Amino acid sequence: MQGIAGKVRHLASGRFLRDVLKLALGTVLGRALSLAALPLVTRLYAPEDFAILAVYLSLVSLVSVMACFRLEVAIPLADDETDAANLLALALTALFVVSGIALLLTLTMPSPLAQLFGKPEIAPHLWLVPLGVALAGSYAAFQFWATRARRFGAIARTRVGQAVTGVTTILTLGWAGMAPLGLLLGNALNTGAGGVTLAFQAVRSDRRTLRSICPNRMRAALRKYYRYPLYSTPEALFNIAGIQVPVLLIAAYGGSEAGFLLLAMQIMTAPMTLLGASISQVYMSRAPEEFRQGRLAYFTFSIMRRLVIIGTGPLVAAALLSPILFPWIFGVEWARSGEIVAWLAPWMAFQFIASPVSMVMFVVGRQRGMLILTFSGAVVRIGAVILSMTLGISVVEMFAVSSAVFYALCCAVFVHASQAESLKRELE
Repeated sequence: MQGIAGKVRHLASGRFLRDVLKLALGTVLGRALSLAALPLVTRLYAPEDFAILAVYLSLVSLVSVMACFRLEVAIPLADDETDAANLLALALTALFVVSGIALLLTLTMPSPLAQLFGKPEIAPHLWLVPLGVALAGSYAAFQFWATRARRFGAIARTRVGQAVTGVTTILTLGWAGMAPLGLLLGNALNTGAGGVTLAFQAVRSDRRTLRSICPNRMRAALRKYYRYPLYSTPEALFNIAGIQVPVLLIAAYGGSEAGFLLLAMQIMTAPMTLLGASISQVYMSRAPEEFRQGRLAYFTFSIMRRLVIIGTGPLVAAALLSPILFPWIFGVEWARSGEIVAWLAPWMAFQFIASPVSMVMFVVGRQRGMLILTFSGAVVRIGAVILSMTLGISVVEMFAVSSAVFYALCCAVFVHASQAESLKRELE
């Protein structure tokens, strides 16, 4: 037991900790700026504007998560630099095609699409959806490329830059009375503007590696890593659909309720954004090597244990204090968001623990299992929202409870996957 504990301490310290701190610093600064601006934003934009933003973010999330066919996820896990470079080219090619199709649809039929989504007010702004998809997709691809190269400092700087750009846009256009345009455009820049910087750095620093990109190698990479578009794309879509489809349903049938939910979720996802995303990036860069060395179970468990210690306090405090503080900080019309926060706490706690280590399923080659898991989660959460609407009970509360159950299951599955594969390698 002492030897195992020593391994856990070794794996969770040193270079891993330094890499996490680099990413966390940039994420903290960027997220802190966004959070600090929220009291101003909620006074420039009404709950109805946030409801439109909720629909916009849901659409961007649903499309962007599959826009690169999940080939970007394979970049840091690729066997060699040539494969990684051609995976980057494949991901960007898929993104160009998907964004182009989205642009064509939003320009030619904005009103029917807006009616379909239950928010006619979003029709004049639907052209921002393909822009948001292009920004988010390109940032994801180049962020994974930078992750492979362990350029965590560069990633951290882009997160700060994105926050500054996004907040400035939101506040400037809000003061100019351009609602909800400023809210939508600012959020698009806040989630993807840094892709341009990372792209320039990749071209400048990795020119020799990028020269290995060619059609034949791209086809070979696609054949080699076909499991990602085949299994990971629907898995990611089911995962995001489990969150965003209920939001779309709430926006269509609940009026401003989606706006209140969005603000509550932005506050409650702060711990995950501040630290969980940083740990996820570093975990992904280290997990393949830990798996090859037979230490994946210890490595995964040490990360999850630290996440429990780090995340519990802030989430509990947020649940207890938000109903009191929200009306004072954001304005009295946002009191409902404070009530929602208390319901979101268990969901966010389990997600905070599970999400950073979710890539364990890809490291051990269980893409099919991940697909089944996320499909089940989408069915449970969407079904819970539809059931609550049918029975006339509180939709948001049912959504929060069903999401907590799903992420608790994820924690158990991820731990089992890492342990099972480690035991298998020992027996071999």
